[in-house]
Amino acid sequence: MRYVSILLNILLVTIMSTSHVSAEELAPHLHKTVLDNGLTVIVKEMPGTRVATVQIWVKAGSVYENTEEAGITHFIEHMIFKGTESRGPGELAGIIEGAGGRINAYTSYEYTVYHATLSSTLWDMAFEVLADAVMHSTFDPVELDREIKVVLEEVSMRYDRPNIMLFHELMETAYTLHPYRLPVIGNEESINSFSRDKILTYIQKHYKPRNLMVVVAGDVKGTEVIEKANEIMGAMAGGETESESLPAEPVQEEARFFVLNADIMQPQMAIAIPISKFDSPDTPVLDVLAQIAGHGETSRLYRSLRDEKQLVYGINATAFTPADPGMFEITAVLDGNNMTPAFEATLAELFKLKYFSVTDEELKRAKRSLESDFVFNLERVEGQARVLGSFEMMSGDPREDEYLEKIRAVTHEDIKKAAQKYFTEKSINVGFLMPSGNSFDPTKEEIEASIARAQEAAVHSESEAMIPNSYLSRVHRFKLENGIILLVREDDTVPTVGIRAVFPGGLREETLLTNGAFSYISELLPKGTRSMTANELAVAVADIAGTLNGFSGKNTFGLKADFLARFFPDGLALVRDVIQEPSFDPLEAEKIRPELLAQLKQQEDSLTSLAFQEFNNLLFGGHPYGLNNIGSEQAIKSFTADALRQIYLQHAQPENLVLAISGDVKAEETKDMVVSLFGDWQATKSRAEQEIEEDILPPARLIEEKTREIIRDKEQVHLVIGFLGTTLNHPDRFGLEVLDTILSGQSGRLFSELRDKQSLAYSLSSFSLFGLDTGAFGIYIGTSPEKKEQAITSVWHELNTIRETKVEEDELNRAKNILISQYELAMQTHSAQALELGLNETYGLGHDFGNRYIEAIKEIDAAKVLEVARKYILPDAYVMVAVGAGGGEKIVAPEESSIQTPVEQQEKNVSGSKAER
Repeated sequence: MRYVSILLNILLVTIMSTSHVSAEELAPHLHKTVLDNGLTVIVKEMPGTRVATVQIWVKAGSVYENTEEAGITHFIEHMIFKGTESRGPGELAGIIEGAGGRINAYTSYEYTVYHATLSSTLWDMAFEVLADAVMHSTFDPVELDREIKVVLEEVSMRYDRPNIMLFHELMETAYTLHPYRLPVIGNEESINSFSRDKILTYIQKHYKPRNLMVVVAGDVKGTEVIEKANEIMGAMAGGETESESLPAEPVQEEARFFVLNADIMQPQMAIAIPISKFDSPDTPVLDVLAQIAGHGETSRLYRSLRDEKQLVYGINATAFTPADPGMFEITAVLDGNNMTPAFEATLAELFKLKYFSVTDEELKRAKRSLESDFVFNLERVEGQARVLGSFEMMSGDPREDEYLEKIRAVTHEDIKKAAQKYFTEKSINVGFLMPSGNSFDPTKEEIEASIARAQEAAVHSESEAMIPNSYLSRVHRFKLENGIILLVREDDTVPTVGIRAVFPGGLREETLLTNGAFSYISELLPKGTRSMTANELAVAVADIAGTLNGFSGKNTFGLKADFLARFFPDGLALVRDVIQEPSFDPLEAEKIRPELLAQLKQQEDSLTSLAFQEFNNLLFGGHPYGLNNIGSEQAIKSFTADALRQIYLQHAQPENLVLAISGDVKAEETKDMVVSLFGDWQATKSRAEQEIEEDILPPARLIEEKTREIIRDKEQVHLVIGFLGTTLNHPDRFGLEVLDTILSGQSGRLFSELRDKQSLAYSLSSFSLFGLDTGAFGIYIGTSPEKKEQAITSVWHELNTIRETKVEEDELNRAKNILISQYELAMQTHSAQALELGLNETYGLGHDFGNRYIEAIKEIDAAKVLEVARKYILPDAYVMVAVGAGGGEKIVAPEESSIQTPVEQQEKNVSGSKAER
């Protein structure tokens, strides 16, 4: 009997300890299960990616809040990483970042997502950290009070952003009852009322297993993830979730509008039209319709309002389809005197869709574009998890295949029926954002008359060779007879191709007289060829579901293109046409000129952009890095198409071109195509004739403090404090990068001291630039006027501390892990790989640069960090810029007793990919 008893006990223990949770394999490598307590687990296995993302989704968003709770979901998102029963403030983020990962969270109308991405070998650690935060956060009252101040700063900062102001007002106008009308962030009154008890009550109500979902994507095993989820979260008390009854939005009976006057320079317009919710059969149709109407340069709105009528500088349409009925939204940037005609022209284009069928080409192009966007999003593990989570949360099925099948099934008649159903004269909501003092003030009757004219116009219109030891594997390098360097990386894991055509040039080749030339060229270059107009070229690119654009950086310029692999030959031919036979059409140049000038105005509206531009100007002096990346108003106004062509020809010669291609291609086949397309291209000028007449000034040496304050009638003040840095090829750059990273991030010194402990700012970070001739290092902080002096003092305290004391080993290792991991994560997409190959070749770094970079970062020790801190952080040779609300006294660096080493000028012409970032 004793033997039987022992055997029964052993069997019982075995049964209890080997409880297995089965999972359904919905598709190859895609697993889903629901634990006994109701928690959902979804796993997407992606073998060979080396990275993984862990996400915990909570069915808790702003729509589930009552009036007194407004913004509490978003506030909990802020507080969730502020400490648990076993980990203090900053430790949760510190663990993930210390392992080289990224951790963050976001709140939407319907759900909150906590996520971490890192090496796949550490996915279980990330899971434990996120689960600890979600299940065991303490919501310490002291931390809570600090975070209230931070979130209030965020509220103030958001109202300094014109597009956010316009969006909030539009939602409040389009929705009269539904909670979508309210901002996710909440309001000052409700935020000030938050207490620990109120948070715990909300958590108890919403953070239940049936409202939770774990999504893991990456190089993981599904069974292991599910078992881990059951181990960590399977014991959570289940319980029934309360049924959430949200107010139904009534049918809109008349058009609505508003005019918002603000301290801005660039007017904007936004339109919203009520449409279906996510699970409606109309949703795929509306997504296709939005592509046809307002996505990209081939869309109807862009061609009509921008290219033909020249009423807007940019226009875009999107279908917002959340859990409840959403909105068809259109946004445009334009001149104030074009508001009424642009409004009418926009509606006319929408109303046409009710009466005339779209063309076969438009329909095919839109479907391909949606598919392309979807596929490219799946290149990253975060994209995979986001899609899985969204589909599961909104429809109960994480698989996206059905959605793509519905997209492919959309017909001409479906588009017309959807337009007839939703695009009515009474369903229009429109908002106009105008500069203060503007006289634009339409009446209700005038708005209704504009809508009627648009309807009338629509009715009477017509339808319209292998490199050894390279960081990236399977990289081949070829040199053509005409001097072109071709780099090809073979990678068939995803059927996409990234192409980057890189020439030396960019801001570094500009002067005061030519500032903006390469910015202008990058916009004009893809606007037509010798045989194709701008529209014909845009159609050709869109027809193969690709993108083709110019780019201009600090040291280079060129073309960037991305295509699905099956359209690569056609796409490469278009790249060739644009590089060798650009039209530089004067008419297209005149369309772009006001857009660049508008960008300058928008730059003035962005306090952060303005602060950095003034900082660069002061820091770099006469060096081209001090010029405006967009250009100067005078130069932009003076450029002719022929002058831009001449500058282009001085730089765009075959011996200067590096053509980098990464993706689902074969190297030898690609080489043959490139030889066929580019082989007969010969230089039109000698190298001596290509030289720019105006010499580049040597980098400025900063020998004193320089300060500048720009007053704006805003709620916030934006500060940049910085110093001359070094070049990418200089050995100091590795130590400076580690120093920068020690100060940055959620577990970095600046975030911990100035934001968490002192609540001085919502937005802050350190930054570094490594150029070809010089560089920069500094601190950015956004704060309120009354905290300006304290913020500056605290920044200098942290800078002086890191100059005087060696960093701790844990802090050092965290920074090095972050840098190495960030470099690895940045190389996931084919487009990023092509850019890395192109720039490293252009700067002569070699294609083993990634390996050498990682080794150099690993070798940095505390002594090296202290050395570079004392060398580059100079309290008597710095630049400080303040932009925004006035007030406060001038703050300078305090007396410094330690030895100061002057910054050495470095002028070697070797760089790497970070020179353009």
